[in-house]
Amino acid sequence: MGGVLEQGKNMSRAPVFLVGGSDLFRRGLRGFLEGTSFETVGEFTTYRDCVNGSGGTPAPALIVYVSSGVIDESAGAVDALLGAYDTARLLLLSSALSVDELGACLRMGARGYLLNTISKEALTHSLALILLGETVFPSDLAHALMGGGRTLANPTVSRKLEDLTVREIDILQCLTEGLANKQIGRRLGIQEATVKIHVKSLIGKLGVSNRTQAALWGVRAGIGNNSSNSVA
Repeated sequence: MGGVLEQGKNMSRAPVFLVGGSDLFRRGLRGFLEGTSFETVGEFTTYRDCVNGSGGTPAPALIVYVSSGVIDESAGAVDALLGAYDTARLLLLSSALSVDELGACLRMGARGYLLNTISKEALTHSLALILLGETVFPSDLAHALMGGGRTLANPTVSRKLEDLTVREIDILQCLTEGLANKQIGRRLGIQEATVKIHVKSLIGKLGVSNRTQAALWGVRAGIGNNSSNSVA
């Protein structure tokens, strides 16, 4: 049975729909979002409930969909939800990482794919990135998507690596692990503002559009930890 929550008074918080999963799991997600810049304004047992029963609620900026683990169903849910709320961005949470499910859902327009065991900090960070237009998913799936993390035998890749400073390579490594600027600064012992400057330079040298694409480039070039499950 689907249900709708009342809209909160703080209009500055990004409205979020929680869709799928058990009542207990959604309650946990709702608790994660309390006190953050995101506000749960709608909660639905199934994606069909969400598509058919959200009248009177504000349109969501973000949708968090809890996958059943069935690839076709997940892809169909993403397609239906984004068809109904075409200005929203969607994050899918799954109980197991699947390259096939990731690929199917990205093709339908999902902007994130993560394990449903995600921490509160990682969830809110991922939602913030998605709201800014980035795509997030575990870096080990990036390796699988990009050919198993094998180094590309491409002279263009080698030339671009040669153009990077030692510090920029360090930061690229951090990006492939999904670290935020503040975390990178702590690891490398530099100010967050300095990290931002290096990231901007790195993006320019690699010829990519954002940090997510830089991280994927790094994965394809063989930089990064294959075992990392951090968000991009």
